[in-house]
Parts: sequence; structure tokens; C-alpha cells
Amino acid sequence: MTQETRFDTVDTEGDHSSAVALRTLWLPSALPNVRPKALLALLALGATWGASFLFIKVIVEETSPLEVAQGRMFFGALAVGAVLAVRRTRPRWERSLWAKVAVWTLVTVVIPFILIAWAEQHIASGTASVLNSTMPLFTTLFAAAFLIEEQITPVRGVGLVVGFLGVMVLTGGDVYNIRDSSVLGQFAVVGAAACYGMGSVYGRTLLRREDPLALSAGQLLVGSLLLLPLLLAVRGVPDYSLSVEAWLSLLALGILGSGFAFVVYLWLVDNVGSVRSSLVTYIMPVVGLFLGWAVLDESIGVNTTLGAALIIAGVAAVMRGQAPSSQRLPVAADASGAD
Repeated sequence: MTQETRFDTVDTEGDHSSAVALRTLWLPSALPNVRPKALLALLALGATWGASFLFIKVIVEETSPLEVAQGRMFFGALAVGAVLAVRRTRPRWERSLWAKVAVWTLVTVVIPFILIAWAEQHIASGTASVLNSTMPLFTTLFAAAFLIEEQITPVRGVGLVVGFLGVMVLTGGDVYNIRDSSVLGQFAVVGAAACYGMGSVYGRTLLRREDPLALSAGQLLVGSLLLLPLLLAVRGVPDYSLSVEAWLSLLALGILGSGFAFVVYLWLVDNVGSVRSSLVTYIMPVVGLFLGWAVLDESIGVNTTLGAALIIAGVAAVMRGQAPSSQRLPVAADASGAD
């Protein structure tokens, strides 16, 4: 990827974020002429961000959501920083940019990382992966509200309705029982997806002038520094006395899901374009559901299956219904790994 590459939007977090912003997309037309190397990178990226929800579930069984968020940001910053060191890239930011990055980081990293980790104390990892994939729906809403060049076309309007209907189906009849911890967990993931969508719109002004990879490293570093006082106030000395499985999950979540995966995504955007790279949106929930079922013995019921299908269909319609006036905008992901 060349140093001059710039992007206008931000996605996610997975850890993956994380999230892919809007662009015209039709699955059959996006697949032809993709080189094997790029296809493998796309599948690996979707698998990594999809697996992030499994990693979070394993870690949060042994420590708090605050430790999970702090650990993944710290190791993610180390990973992206290592890439910057290899590239010999030294970010040169004006002082005014740090305040903007801090706000962006709170919205797209600190808050959603905590929400998702807390949610997975109460809901299945597969359910979290599906609900997190609603991020493009919220990006559509925030973009239409705050960006003049964005508008909700009829196709995108239908996609929004179908996607949010999928959320209602997945949550089932307990959606109004806000005292139920599992319902609150589901709302927490949807709230995280909304944060990713809001951050995607806010991040456009930042990514127009700055190197996305340098911003990613700064985002994770700033997020780690912002969260540390809260962690110390609430938890005291962080507790990372984890099992081997949890430590491996934390390292994978931070280094792979919140670090190297973002580098791979930028490489994909640079080599095959934002449209084909956006296919990762469809891979993450499938991987998340499968790993939750295969590794953690999570059940996949009718509501989960139908809700996931409606959400994915809604996201596809939203991407397909990109407004003509904004089709020129490229796309990027945020450092979260879309989760």
C-alpha cells in the first residue's frame, strides 16, 4: 500500500472491527477476477474478525470487560506499531488532531470494546457476532443525518427495515424485558454497532489527510491511555491472572483481531478495491456463529438463523442501494476489527 493512500470512511472488529462502511455491493459481481492471494486474505480476515467473539467469550469468563478492552487495545497497538516501525513511518500530527482522535477513539474503540465484552458475559458469542454486523445499518442512518452527500435511497430504506427487523427476530419476544440480562447484552452489542457507525461518519474528516495505519496505531494507544484511569478506579490493579487458553485468546484478540487484521484489510482495499473487500461483512457473522457452536457448544435456534439471514439481507440491500452522489467515496475499517 502506498504512503499516499487515503480513505474517506471508517468501519471495524472487528475485533474487527469493524466494521465496513457503505459502498455499492452485489455478491455475484464482486467475486470474479479476485486473485487467489487476495481471496485467501479476505477469508483469513473474515475468520479472524469472526473468531474475535469467541476469544472475547473465553477471556471474559476469567476477567472483567475492562481488562478485556484494555488488553486488546494494548496488544493491538503493539502489533500496528510494529508494522509502522518496519515501514519506518513516523506519524506527525498537529496538536489539534489529538483531541479529535481522542473523541473518535472513545466512540469507535473504548465504548464498543467494553460493551461487547460486557454483553458476552450474558449472551452467546455467535449472537454477538450477528448483532455486531448491523454496523452498516447505523452508518447509513448517521451518514444520512450528518453528511450532505449521503441520502437514504428506496433500496437502502428497505435494507434498514429488513435489517432492524432481523434484530427484532433474533432478540425474540423478550426484547421488551429490559430487566433480562440477556436482552441487555443484546442491546449492548447493538449499541456497540451504533458506536461503530457513528465513528465511521466522524472519522471521514480524519482519514482524508492522515495515514490510516498511523491513525489506527494512535487510536489504539490513545484508547488504552483513556481507559487506564477508569480501569484503576473501578478494578484497582488489573487482574490478568488468566489461564493459558484465556491468555492465548487475549493475545490473538489484540495482536491479530485488533492489530494485524487491520493491516490486511488496508492491503485488500489497496489491491482489490473497497467493494470486494466489503465481502468480509458477510463472512464475520457466519464464522462467529460456527465457532460458537463448534467450540463453545452454543445452540443455533430458529430465531438466530432467521434473524441473521434478515440482518445480512438488510446489510446487502444497504450496500447495494448506495446513493449515486456518494458512490465515489472509498472505504476503510477502524482499528477495532469490526467487533
